[in-house]
Amino acid sequence: MMDHHTQVSLSRKILDLAEQGATSFSDSIFLNPVSSYTCPEHLKREQTRLFRSNALMVGLSCQLARPGDYLTDDLSGVPIAIVRTTEGGLSAFINVCRHRGARLLEGQGTLSGTLSCPYHGWVYDLHGKLRQLSPNQSFQGLQCAERNLTRLAVVERGGLIQVHPVPGQCIELPSLSGVLRDEIDHYDFQSFSHYETRLLRKSFNWKIVIETFLENWHFPFLHRQTVLPIFIPACSHFETFGPDARLIMPRRSLLTLRGQPQEKWDLLKHSLIIYLLFPNTLLLWQGDHLEVWRVFPTPDTPDQCLAEVALYTRRAATSARERAHWDKNMALLLETVEVEDFKVSEQIQKGFHSGAQQHLTFGKNEPALKHFHQMIQHALYNDGTH
Repeated sequence: MMDHHTQVSLSRKILDLAEQGATSFSDSIFLNPVSSYTCPEHLKREQTRLFRSNALMVGLSCQLARPGDYLTDDLSGVPIAIVRTTEGGLSAFINVCRHRGARLLEGQGTLSGTLSCPYHGWVYDLHGKLRQLSPNQSFQGLQCAERNLTRLAVVERGGLIQVHPVPGQCIELPSLSGVLRDEIDHYDFQSFSHYETRLLRKSFNWKIVIETFLENWHFPFLHRQTVLPIFIPACSHFETFGPDARLIMPRRSLLTLRGQPQEKWDLLKHSLIIYLLFPNTLLLWQGDHLEVWRVFPTPDTPDQCLAEVALYTRRAATSARERAHWDKNMALLLETVEVEDFKVSEQIQKGFHSGAQQHLTFGKNEPALKHFHQMIQHALYNDGTH
């Protein structure tokens, strides 16, 4: 988990904010163009500069625990397969057979040592190397090495798996700032267990999903019956780490720490800790479990997106009681986000097309929103063009 010294330091800052009725502030308001949510040309630039130029998180190490375990992912628009090799490392490649282009793997599962194309039976090893042409006598003059699967760069660190969706590209290390990377390492996410994943197709821009989690000023208005009783509203601590960031929303129970010795302070138990991994991933530490949100635009319109949420627990749920507990957590998650937040999000997207305004106005009390969109603008236009 997060080291105790950091927990105590952050707890002090948040307790001071809560007692003052304050929150983290940015230095100024920020105007974000409505066109960034509606313009097809802007979407094309995002797809090129954000979703084809960066390594993207695809999952946690615990989903590929044993040799032969594989995971597929299509949300970026590139069919990706990741396999745990017999040596213990990861191999990532485009999930396309080099014979006639058939899809090789579906979903996730475990391979016995090779993967075979379901169309004509070409056989590849766990590194994506072609081992058998079929029928072999029909490909005289062609060497297996000429038709290996198209590899993708993959990095595994702190239990997080990142893949670059473009062949031939490298993943520059470190992919996270040193401080944030070390902090996430302390959670030991590689030892967690995957419980459930849901994929939501929504009629609003992908950035609105990220925005939903970057402030808690809406809790008293939108979440009165769900999470408002749990959290101190309008109070949060925000810190940036390059393009990434950490946002801490304290639970009401955090106030009890003042009466305890500091060596017993447990920030993780009493807070929602949100890590923004730019551009499209959120890690949400929820007291005793992890939620991961990955968000992608759809290729044809800026008015739709794919939002995937996965729930991970410290250990596998093996009893009916444990499964009922995590089912309840997933139900609360979906009621809060999909039913309450996303209903408003669909209305917001429709409103963008009304001509009511040219910009959204982010207040000084919404520093995470300002940071997120400044990083997007930098990524899209840092060559000086507009």
